[in-house]
Amino acid sequence: GITVEPIEHPQGDATAVVTVRAYGHEYKTPIGAWVNAEAAWAPDSKAFFVTYSDGGNVGEYHLKVFYVEPKGLRVVEPFPDGSVLFKPTCFDPEEPNVGAIKWGAESSRIVIAVEVPPHSSCASMGTFRAFEISLKDREILQRYDQLRAKQLFADSIGEELRNADDDCIRQPKRVRPSGFDSPPSGG
Repeated sequence: GITVEPIEHPQGDATAVVTVRAYGHEYKTPIGAWVNAEAAWAPDSKAFFVTYSDGGNVGEYHLKVFYVEPKGLRVVEPFPDGSVLFKPTCFDPEEPNVGAIKWGAESSRIVIAVEVPPHSSCASMGTFRAFEISLKDREILQRYDQLRAKQLFADSIGEELRNADDDCIRQPKRVRPSGFDSPPSGG
């Protein structure tokens, strides 16, 4: 299981000590220093995922999968660059947020969200696409637009994805920041 114990006098970023107990051992993890961390066990209890931010509410969100094995924890970030799945349109290059929605039937499959950063410099800010992926080979098994993902995974998505603006999906030109369609200045 996972144990979370608060640090009485935190120093640095860690606010808690997060320990995993498995196979008769205890393994300390870095999760206690991660911002807005959320975790969920796979149905077969062989792994758990953690979605977290590297910089607070507006930081970039990442997904890591912890495999619990007899020799210890094996940590994988299946998509460190979410733009390989979906590249947001922003004034400056920005990486999308990557987070877990839910596990598939076993620890080899996961449904993830790839979200346009919720920054006003991005077209359709805060909207997302979902993907069911095989963690074994990082193969995309299924793709879902935001509207379909909200229908299928309503019981698993969090508030931010639930509140993503559906009009941005139905009418994407309506939600582009001014200047996106203008010719470049200067010259």
